[in-house]
Amino acid sequence: MSFALFHYTLLVLLAVILTAAVCLSAYLVSRKSTLKYAFAAFIFYFFDVTWVFQRDFFSGGEAYSFVVSLVMIAVGCGFLTSFWLLVCDYLGRSGKVLRVAPAVAFAAASLGMLLLPESGVQSFLFYLPRELYLFWMLLFALFHYLTLKDEAERARLRRHALPYAVMWVLGASIVVEDALVFLLSDPILFGLRAFAPERNISENVLMLCCAFLACRDAFRVLALRFERPPMKRGDRQETRIDDNLQLYGSRHQLSAREQEVLRYVLMGYDNQNIASSMHLALSTVKVHVHNILQKTGQPNRQALAQDFWKMS
Repeated sequence: MSFALFHYTLLVLLAVILTAAVCLSAYLVSRKSTLKYAFAAFIFYFFDVTWVFQRDFFSGGEAYSFVVSLVMIAVGCGFLTSFWLLVCDYLGRSGKVLRVAPAVAFAAASLGMLLLPESGVQSFLFYLPRELYLFWMLLFALFHYLTLKDEAERARLRRHALPYAVMWVLGASIVVEDALVFLLSDPILFGLRAFAPERNISENVLMLCCAFLACRDAFRVLALRFERPPMKRGDRQETRIDDNLQLYGSRHQLSAREQEVLRYVLMGYDNQNIASSMHLALSTVKVHVHNILQKTGQPNRQALAQDFWKMS
């Protein structure tokens, strides 16, 4: 079983660190903040998984166990809070208290569990704040969706319905798995948990699913080459623009006509070509472009295109 645990853990570590590298690369190209938070989350989780090997290198008494617990709280808070910041950024929530409060609550709850007498119940309660943090993110996303009035934003979130449901299932599986290992008088130790009770398999699967989603998004960003935003025409490019145009326009209070002009700008048309395509006067197009730049707070077309692709 130690052989299986070793290679299983290596595979998880490999997937996590590769995802972190891809997210960092995409962030450096696009400056898309969700990728920055994803990078941080997977780096923290890399260290969280690595601690499964700590007993092979270190040994100690109660003081050492307490230090290990503090490290696990720190890395757990790190990757969960990074995901929480990613959720806030994706949903357009910027309140400082909202962003910080869940991390403080997680750290306080986890530290409080260390004060309980050592037992199976104490171990279960020590890991429970992780699942509660996850459920908080899922519930907050649901609340945000239900209170939205903008249909474009709602449609954007509905595209993630399947991953959202999978996360609920895996989150519940994490709790059940910990209960089977820590709460029963005769613990059900199965598979890799028979050798490493603190290594939750459902949590690993959840993170691998998140890694897949993060890589998919990062690869899309890299393909769009942020430093020179794609301005050439093509079916794929027009589809990506259309998928996000209404949402971007709604966030910046662009009129329907301004959104139409923006679409041509993103495809690389100059003012004269836009005027010809839309059957408008050149002066009218210039006014629309000026208004779009003002409303979005961008100094020129290049910056406008970069700002649009950050959100895509």
